[in-house]
Amino acid sequence: MDQHDLNSIGERVASAAAEFGPGYQPTAGQKADAAAVLRDMIQAAEVHGVTFADFDAVAHFARLAIQLVQSRDESR
Repeated sequence: MDQHDLNSIGERVASAAAEFGPGYQPTAGQKADAAAVLRDMIQAAEVHGVTFADFDAVAHFARLAIQLVQSRDESR
């Protein structure tokens, strides 16, 4: 994973965050955590030959990462 990929993750998380309606907008901390989750998921999957493009082909993982972090925070 290179700097371009890291920048792309940040851009995708920011774009996904804009899709959330009022009252559901992720905080800055949640966006940062979501980007880290997505980065770590992609890095872990690289061992199996799965690429960033593969993630894009099957789901909106940036939005999913935000939802994961928000769920975590709601359960605390």
